[in-house]
Amino acid sequence: MQQRRQTVGARIKRLREARGISRRELASQLRVDVTALAAWELGKYLPRDGHRAVLARALGIDLDTLFRREPDRDPRPIAAALLDTTEQLPEVLVDLTRRARKKLRALRLAAPYATTPHVQQQWRTLVSERLLSRTIEVHRVEIFYDLRRLKETLSNILRYDGCAYYVKSFCPGLTEVAPAMGGYFFDDEEFLLGAYWTNVPPPRRSGLRLSGTPFREFFEAYWDAIWQRGALLNHGGAHDLSAVRTLALQLGLPPRKWKSFVEEASELKIGDGAPPLV
Repeated sequence: MQQRRQTVGARIKRLREARGISRRELASQLRVDVTALAAWELGKYLPRDGHRAVLARALGIDLDTLFRREPDRDPRPIAAALLDTTEQLPEVLVDLTRRARKKLRALRLAAPYATTPHVQQQWRTLVSERLLSRTIEVHRVEIFYDLRRLKETLSNILRYDGCAYYVKSFCPGLTEVAPAMGGYFFDDEEFLLGAYWTNVPPPRRSGLRLSGTPFREFFEAYWDAIWQRGALLNHGGAHDLSAVRTLALQLGLPPRKWKSFVEEASELKIGDGAPPLV
């Protein structure tokens, strides 16, 4: 029983932190004392039945999954393959997005992960449709280099208000970035990494597709460490843009232009007709 309490407690803490919610905020939603929530996370005891459904909804997970014993996950065979970013990556990217059961995580800590234009349109449209239909959750960690990129993200925040779409700003304002890991994680089971550039994708540049238990355990730990840092831009939904405004001013937006910046973002259209990048 103690092991189960610890397992569930660790899961509650991980999900709470992944959504950028403090203990005090979550305790307030549940109408419990923050010390009770802390005791749950420490595995001292399990939440009472009357709190469980509300807790699961607040953490964005179904009740059975939240309180299950940690499953004996069958180790998946390790698989690693190089992908040509022009000829192979587009099809794989779209296919993995379609097959993702719950979650897509975007780690953009280097130059944008570009694909050919027609795939960008197809992929962005697909992610947008899944977000609006509430069939996928998207978490993003990104370095914001300039106001243009922030405007595209603000456009997404306005578009996906009420959807499971979360963005964290990491090291904003950098103009040069040393080589850093970045990519897309699908349900913490499949991973696409690497192949970064600016402007037009160069030919014969390779990305990396990974799957298997060792990779999953590594990237879960890596993501948890990254997600605890940075500034969450849209915790309050599109009606609360205070964090975005703070970042926009930090990136050089004159305060008097904030209103027009939001208006432009709400009307932003990409040339190919698809939503801004995830």
